[in-house]
Amino acid sequence: MKNNFKKAMMPLAVVVLGAAAAFATNAAKTSSSSLADAHGYIYNQETKQCVEQVMCSTIPGPVCRNALSQQVFGLNDSDDLTVCTWQLYRLQ
Repeated sequence: MKNNFKKAMMPLAVVVLGAAAAFATNAAKTSSSSLADAHGYIYNQETKQCVEQVMCSTIPGPVCRNALSQQVFGLNDSDDLTVCTWQLYRLQ
């Protein structure tokens, strides 16, 4: 009886460990993808829109600047080109 119980529990344990590993791997991928490259924008007073300047990063570090040493920002909403105040950082 004990031998049959061990034989039945071993595949169950393997499945449970596999499922736990899959969830842990997926969580790690999700958290690392939220820290990625992003477009940096400058607000143009004439057009009243944010104009794309350079590529930046969301990983904290020195602030992102364009070629004129102006600090650039990310768009607050991907569809709204009038609000760019999201803090971005220089690519490492």
